[in-house]
Amino acid sequence: MQALRRIIVALDLSETDKDILQFLAANTALLGIEKAYFLHIMPDFTVPKHVEVEFQKLFAPEYPVDEKVKDKLGFDIQEAFGEDTALDYSIEVIEGKPYEKLLHWIKVKEADLLVVGKKEFSEGSGITARRVARNAGCSILFIPSGGAKEIERIVIPVDFSKHSLHAIRFALQIHLRKEEAQLEGVYVVDLPPEDYYTRSRPGRGYRGVLMESAHIAYDSFLTDNRLPGNEIDMAFLENKQHDIANHIEEFAESKSNSMIIMGAKGHSPFETFLFGSVTEKLAERFNKLPMLVVR
Repeated sequence: MQALRRIIVALDLSETDKDILQFLAANTALLGIEKAYFLHIMPDFTVPKHVEVEFQKLFAPEYPVDEKVKDKLGFDIQEAFGEDTALDYSIEVIEGKPYEKLLHWIKVKEADLLVVGKKEFSEGSGITARRVARNAGCSILFIPSGGAKEIERIVIPVDFSKHSLHAIRFALQIHLRKEEAQLEGVYVVDLPPEDYYTRSRPGRGYRGVLMESAHIAYDSFLTDNRLPGNEIDMAFLENKQHDIANHIEEFAESKSNSMIIMGAKGHSPFETFLFGSVTEKLAERFNKLPMLVVR
């Protein structure tokens, strides 16, 4: 079974940090986390950008910037987790190019999971969600501002690939730790252009065939991989918007206190050719709910 025992948590001294820490404090046991490295990367210690750090450097120059940041992060972590937390953690404040250092530390610490806030990816650091999702060698958890704190539902987009199989297995692992957590599977059925199926089978006949085939494929997928389908509430949606990622977004948003779990490269060949990975699209633009990309 997949484990997320060792994690790196990227913090940037923004308000998003509180959302990240509160989410982890509420779900550490659920995710099976044992060791956390809270990491802040500054491009240049001599030129801090955070207002509080700049103020401290101006009026207390004897107080090194990296120590000030480390103390602040320590206070925020204790506030979220409490002083008696069982989580083993350390705080690291390092200097360098954020994107390069982040990937380097994933390797150094042999991390199973990277946790990042979505706000980080719009501030010119070079750390884009798509870039991280494509190149990080571990699973990634994206936490948006104001996201759900305690997870009650897991939304699992399925496309019958080995990548979605990884996502389902991890969701089932979470379900073992918290039986009341509901598993919500979703498969978006691709449809050909309107004129194609109206010429071949007028009416809804062709749509019906495609939906029936999707159900059969799902049943075979469960059987072939020995998955307990009775624990997953499965939904089959027509791709009416010709945008698989958007259908997944809307479905997930309709489920309160939920988190999306996806495989790293789950998509159909046709979607890949035209738009790239559905997972990457969701990582890039979806900022409503926590999203876990498993490898």
